[in-house]
Amino acid sequence: MRSTFGGFYVARSGLDAARSNIETTGNNITNANSIGYTRQRLDTYAVGSYRGTMRYSTNASNIGEGVKISGTSQIRDPYLDVRYRAESAKLGSTGAQSDALADLGYVFDSATETEFDTQFSDFVKQLQALAESPSDPVTENIVKTSATTILQLFRQYASQLNTVKGQTQTEFTDGAVKTANLAMQSIAELNKSIRSANISGNPALELVDERNTLVDQLSQYLNVEVTTKDVDVGSGVTVQEMSINFIASNGDKFNLVNNDKYRQFEVTETINGKFGLTLTESDGSLVDGSDFGSISLTGGDFTNQVKSGAFYGYLTMLNDKGEFDTPQTTTRGIGYYHEMLDSIANKFAQVLNDANSTSDENKPLFEASTPGDRITASNISISNAWTNSTGNYITNSKKSLSPGLGNGDDSSNILYMISQFKADLEFTSEVGTDVFKGSFQECISNISTTLGLQIKGNNRIHDTNKTNIKEVNYQRQSVSGVSLDEEGINLIMYNQSLTAASRFMTTLDEALETIVTRMGVVGR
Repeated sequence: MRSTFGGFYVARSGLDAARSNIETTGNNITNANSIGYTRQRLDTYAVGSYRGTMRYSTNASNIGEGVKISGTSQIRDPYLDVRYRAESAKLGSTGAQSDALADLGYVFDSATETEFDTQFSDFVKQLQALAESPSDPVTENIVKTSATTILQLFRQYASQLNTVKGQTQTEFTDGAVKTANLAMQSIAELNKSIRSANISGNPALELVDERNTLVDQLSQYLNVEVTTKDVDVGSGVTVQEMSINFIASNGDKFNLVNNDKYRQFEVTETINGKFGLTLTESDGSLVDGSDFGSISLTGGDFTNQVKSGAFYGYLTMLNDKGEFDTPQTTTRGIGYYHEMLDSIANKFAQVLNDANSTSDENKPLFEASTPGDRITASNISISNAWTNSTGNYITNSKKSLSPGLGNGDDSSNILYMISQFKADLEFTSEVGTDVFKGSFQECISNISTTLGLQIKGNNRIHDTNKTNIKEVNYQRQSVSGVSLDEEGINLIMYNQSLTAASRFMTTLDEALETIVTRMGVVGR
């Protein structure tokens, strides 16, 4: 048989649950616009009847003992979290490439072709004038001035490409890598704080929200997974421990955060200008391999493991040169466009130097600013011999009357130089790989066309990634986000529950009053 006051305990538990539900709903409404906030709910369960030893019970009714509050939890869908972070890595990759490609687009736009076309045309025009007066030193000096303008264009665009690369490097090292390292360190610190709070009985849901936000941020840079496990810390207390792993292309894993332990990334640069990533422990020691042991790292070099995320996008733009790589790659970064410009400058110098030299005398018109270096867009200069010449340095004809001397009445060699601006030339890489065939102007145009197609293709994928992550985030917010309409309905519902529980207690009080004060006198 239930105790006389058993009903009051049931009513009180209902009051406590209703009041706590109202407070939880109010907290949700208050944080509806808080970034990273996850909707909370009160966890309750029904308390079953208890009649001591059921064997000797004489009351057949099994009435419950009310409701019990077990705690407060968040409403999240782990599957949607996994999908969101996978899409975040894809978006980070195309986003990093999009930024660098946009900067390249400001360098190689329609004005680039116009500028080079104008200067090449002017140079040809001055050569034509020289062909009419091959012995005129003033006309040759004008040709030299026109050539100097072309070289200034080469150096100008090479400098702009170096600026783009420097900006991308800064965004990678001082932006992405530092942000990711700080996120991993902060997550480890939050893990420690959440564990301490859990042991004391506090779910620390706000700290969990902060941690989830940092994990989402980290997923922009790398393909990561989050794993959790429940650990018994004694005295019936269980806490949840969390780890974050990087997933390699073969499925192997590198631990990035393990409870309060974390690792860090460092940027390296080789002598040939390639950028890389090393993975280190928090004490600075190098990580030598994956958790499963199928991947070994030489000197902690982590670069080849990164295949998605903003890290991959930055490394691609900084390192990959497409046809200029050995072996050749299918991805074109800043280096590809720099190498293309270098190949044009080198071919320009080679063609005109060869044309001006005779079988008996080497007469270069252009050379590298540092003797012995390969001529590139950055270092191409007027040769010292031509600079110091007072005239008649350009070979007007190779039909010489005597070794090394041109025929003053013949301009066939100058006309040959002019013809090279319309000839199909073979443009090659430093190691001799063919990269383009056509005229100087066509090669310049090819750079702009190639870049335009790359920008268009990357932007198309980037837009798709943005749409995908937007849809996943919408689904995630529909589960974890706060709906003011829904919370408003809950507020009314829980207020009615509180009113009903209060009325239940009042009814019990009135019944007890009747039993105590009026039983035995009723009907007298």
